Amino acid sequence: MKKKFRLQDVILLAIVAIVFGAIFVGTDYLYNFLAVAIGPFSNEALFGLWIMAGPLSIYLVRVPGAAIIGEVLGAAAEVIFGGTFGASALISGIVQGIGSELGFTLWGYKNWGWPVLTTSAVTTTVVSFGYELFRLGYVHYHLPMILALFSVRLISVFFFGAVCVRAIFKMLSRSQVLRQVQ
Repeated sequence: MKKKFRLQDVILLAIVAIVFGAIFVGTDYLYNFLAVAIGPFSNEALFGLWIMAGPLSIYLVRVPGAAIIGEVLGAAAEVIFGGTFGASALISGIVQGIGSELGFTLWGYKNWGWPVLTTSAVTTTVVSFGYELFRLGYVHYHLPMILALFSVRLISVFFFGAVCVRAIFKMLSRSQVLRQVQ
C-alpha cells in the first residue's frame, strides 16, 4: 500500500470520476423508469452501481482516502453533467465514500481480496442505508419492508461494489493499463 497520492493516481481518480459521473447521469433515466415500476426498490436495485467509483478508486490506487475522493469526484462529475439529483448527490457521495473507505480501513489497507471487498460492501450498505433511512423516509415503513429494502441494497452493493469492481480490476490488470500506472 502506498501512503500518498502520486500524479498518476490523481489522473486515474479523475478518469474514474468522469466515467462514473457519466454512468450516474445515464442511470438517472433508468431510475426514473424503475421508480414508477417498482417504487423504492428502484433506488435499492441501482444503488450498487452508484457506489462503484469509491471501491474501484481505492482498489486501483491503493492509497487511504481514495474511496472517499473517488466517490465524491464521481458525484461532482454527475452534478456537472446535469444529473437529476443535483447537489444532493455530493452529500450522498461523501456518505457512500465514507462507507466504502471504512471497509478498507477495517482491514488496515492490507487485504485486497474478497474479504475486504465484501467488508466494504457491508459497511457501504450499513452507512448509506442508515443515512437514507431518515433522508428517504424509510424509517416510516414497517420492519419487514425496511429489511427487504436493506437486503436488496446489500445484494446490489455486493454485486457492483465487489464483484464488478474485482472484474474491472482484473480486466485492467490483464490489459497492462495498471502496470503502466503503478
